[in-house]
Amino acid sequence: MDKDKGKNTIFLTALLAAAVYGGWAAFANYDHGLSAALMAGGIQGVYAFISTLSITHVARWAFLKYKCGWHGITAGFLMSFLVMLAIPLAVHSFFMTPNIWLTIAPGLVWGSIYLLGFLISLDFKLRILPNKGD
Repeated sequence: MDKDKGKNTIFLTALLAAAVYGGWAAFANYDHGLSAALMAGGIQGVYAFISTLSITHVARWAFLKYKCGWHGITAGFLMSFLVMLAIPLAVHSFFMTPNIWLTIAPGLVWGSIYLLGFLISLDFKLRILPNKGD
């Protein structure tokens, strides 16, 4: 049951990320017309949803591979951050989003905070409740 609650929380977090970052991208590109704003918002919203799910998976995998603790937190953060940077940069470049860095900057900042919080809480959970980390 605890495992399902964690999955539901990550899914809801991904939906929230899609709405917030999609809206931000539309706002950041509205100067270039409604079409550019909607395209950027749609791209960023879909990416935010998928990336929240995937960076959480990558972070957890790296964290466990590097034996938890600070090594796991650092490895999980760095690997996930690279994914979080590379994919939207490539996608927005492909679709020629006018203000790429302005579009993806909030996601990088808040995504980094999310990753650190997720990894630190995972480390805490595995240290305090070793059988509850799955």
